[in-house]
Amino acid sequence: MTSDILKYHPLRVTLHWLSAIIIIWSLLTGFTVYLMSLPDAWEELISFINVSMTTLFIPVFVIRVVAALMLPVSPEPSLNRLNQKVAHAAHLLLYTVISVELITGVLMMKRDINVFDIVTLPAPLDDPSLTSLFTQIHVVTSLLLLLLVALHILAVIKHQFTGKNVLARMKY
Repeated sequence: MTSDILKYHPLRVTLHWLSAIIIIWSLLTGFTVYLMSLPDAWEELISFINVSMTTLFIPVFVIRVVAALMLPVSPEPSLNRLNQKVAHAAHLLLYTVISVELITGVLMMKRDINVFDIVTLPAPLDDPSLTSLFTQIHVVTSLLLLLLVALHILAVIKHQFTGKNVLARMKY
């Protein structure tokens, strides 16, 4: 059993899994809309859900970053120092890319941001060249985020199969 000092705080665990669900959903559905020809109604529904969810996710992600700073956890002892440093750098990169993804997602909006028909926020920019630039950055960042998420999942699988139960740290 992993000792409590090595486990993540329950708040961090909750924020991790909530983030995972939202990010994976948004990436999969976003790329589906971007790469496939779907009926307009489907594209609009997926975009509406993604914009609403990711807009609500922004403060959750801020809380996640603050929690990571305020509730640190000891490095995984089953990993050597090099792997610990790589894991730390990978997590920093993941947090950075998610931050850029969320910021560009807002700045690329060409119309007001409707959050589940509860609240509507004005589009932050009205310059089409700027929204186009942020859309391009968002697409590239989405690809990078997809790659990082895949590598993160593969690293967990690799560690699990080599007897390093890193998932035990991410349980309640």
